[in-house]
Amino acid sequence: MKRVRAIAFKQKTTTLYCFTMSAMELEPLCFVEAATRDNKKGLQRVTEPGRLQEIAEYLNGGERSILPNNIILNLTPQVTIENDASGLVTLVFPESEGDFAFVVDGQHRLFSFSDEYRELPDTETFELPVVALHNATEEMVGQTFVEINVNQKPVNKDLLTQMKAILGLLDTDFENTAIDLIHALDDDKQSPLYNRILRFPKEKNKWIKVNQLLPVVMGLLTPGGCLYSKATAERKRVVIAYLEGVKRSFPDAWADTDAESHSLLQTAGLQIMLSVLPDAMQRCDFFEQFNYTTETFERQLKPLADSSLIGAWRKAAVEDALSTSAKRKLLLGQLKELMKIKPTVAGIAAPMA
Repeated sequence: MKRVRAIAFKQKTTTLYCFTMSAMELEPLCFVEAATRDNKKGLQRVTEPGRLQEIAEYLNGGERSILPNNIILNLTPQVTIENDASGLVTLVFPESEGDFAFVVDGQHRLFSFSDEYRELPDTETFELPVVALHNATEEMVGQTFVEINVNQKPVNKDLLTQMKAILGLLDTDFENTAIDLIHALDDDKQSPLYNRILRFPKEKNKWIKVNQLLPVVMGLLTPGGCLYSKATAERKRVVIAYLEGVKRSFPDAWADTDAESHSLLQTAGLQIMLSVLPDAMQRCDFFEQFNYTTETFERQLKPLADSSLIGAWRKAAVEDALSTSAKRKLLLGQLKELMKIKPTVAGIAAPMA
């Protein structure tokens, strides 16, 4: 038998119970009924072992690794409720292990504490907050599940990235560095992307989101990336000079801020042009004595500016090439091929006219 003190509270005609319980003690009392082809009425998602392992590893990552969100349960009729004069109640589980609480929400958090996945030592104090229904109808449980997992709007991803950056909760130092660089491009008045990067919800007249730039910028900063060995100030200077070179190479496309007839300022266009930065720097290394300025970038972007492949980024020229992920990847590969340094017959490379 296991007894747990709880606060009883009402929402309309439904009584709920709020309590905390050691994760290692709670997990053996709970069960799920996953929705599958053979069990269409099951409410939960199928438990994913990989997700359980991921959470277990996260929880073992230090003092900041916590789970503040509550688990939601539906207690079976086998769990009895004792009232007393204190205003609290006692939930009585008949055994310390068994199917006494159906997990409405939070199954992966909860079952990451099972013996098979748990990485925390048994002596570690880790209590989970719980809100529980008691013997609720299938309709009530189903409605609660849908409200939590479908109807509630998730947190805006760009806002979440911003908050994680502010609080120092991004996954890697490279991610932190990339966010700092993206913010610098948005804040610096000399940057062609000044005040044009969407960092917070409902901002107007923005061209691209932080999370859309993040993978490309991280690729430039990680080991092997063209900006990896450079200091912070130099990274910003080089990217601003490059973007200014892009702006001068495709003036009509850059002036089309509403992307009515050109695609350069659409997400895919900016992602692709930033992905070409390593190739432009390599050409500057060879033809411009390692000088990375707006002028040298403009000269070394000439193979793209003159190419019919992107047609000065007119929509009519690139609309199909940007239509799918596979086609965008193919286009980027073709642009990188255009930017390659071509050897002459004498074995000496020459700039492409």
